[in-house]
Amino acid sequence: MKRVLIAAMVLVLMAGCGVNSTFVYKPGGPVAGSAKLPVKIAVLPFKDGTENFTDRGSIFSGGQYNMAKAGYTTFMTALTPELWAKSFAEELAVSGSFRSARFRYSHSEFADEDFFVEGTLTKAYFGKRFEDGNEFAISLRALTKSEKRVVWEKEVSRAWKNSFILYEGCGKMSLQCPADRHHADTNRVMREMFAEAWADLVATLASLSGGRAGEGGLPPAASPGEARKEEFVGIGLRVGIAGDVLTVESAIEGTPASKAGMQAGDSILTVDGKPTAGMAVADAVGRMRGVKGTSVTLGVMRAGWNSPRDFTLVRDVISVGTSTPPAPESVEETIEKILKVK
Repeated sequence: MKRVLIAAMVLVLMAGCGVNSTFVYKPGGPVAGSAKLPVKIAVLPFKDGTENFTDRGSIFSGGQYNMAKAGYTTFMTALTPELWAKSFAEELAVSGSFRSARFRYSHSEFADEDFFVEGTLTKAYFGKRFEDGNEFAISLRALTKSEKRVVWEKEVSRAWKNSFILYEGCGKMSLQCPADRHHADTNRVMREMFAEAWADLVATLASLSGGRAGEGGLPPAASPGEARKEEFVGIGLRVGIAGDVLTVESAIEGTPASKAGMQAGDSILTVDGKPTAGMAVADAVGRMRGVKGTSVTLGVMRAGWNSPRDFTLVRDVISVGTSTPPAPESVEETIEKILKVK
């Protein structure tokens, strides 16, 4: 309790001291081993979905600062929805996973992007005391630029508590040091949230292929006649929309889905209890993918059945070999072959 009161007093004293309070997000570096997807992404300013307050409670009774609407004097500037959007765009850009990723203020600034990301900041709260805790939460979605069709949705949140240890070694008279430490810890949490969203976005966009989607990624284009191999963790289904229903197009032979008896034409009504009605194909695919050894339950309806049945499938590494047909023979090559025969 003594440490909590000391920290609270420091925050009060800072409200008049010359501390550099400007928060600047620092993204991570390129993601090792990440394949670059052939897509361009725009990130629009996020919306403010936080509660309508800036400062509630007190350091004595407990309370929170709403950093989305205002910072607190000389300690940290506001973490506005626009700052979150710019930071996410910067993180996507430096990851090296996309052809490009840029922040755009509005749709009118779009250039040649394939997708755009919208977001809502729903929590950006710092506790006034250590035990009050901190909360961050964002809701994201990606849409196709041409059709404005939702292909990805993700909610990411973090709840954590600071401790006096964070400020150890700063010295009693140094106010910039604890401010810098707090900025760095905030940066760490935001970066973790962005990394979670980035991984899910990459997996989803990699699974898209025209109007159809499978669990595999988008491998680099193969030369004519060249064999290539895809590997991913999933259950081995390729799905699409038929009559507004998520439908199995094929079950890859030898995979968990095929072994369980799933067939082309099966209607998938739920994924882990969540109805697929209105769900984007990319979202459904993302829910089927996951960590090897974990399970996913599909609610399936088939022609001739009186009611849906559940298929619980254990995710595994799926290996798919594909090849592209040889390029068609040119007229010159055909003539040359005929002459050689003669």
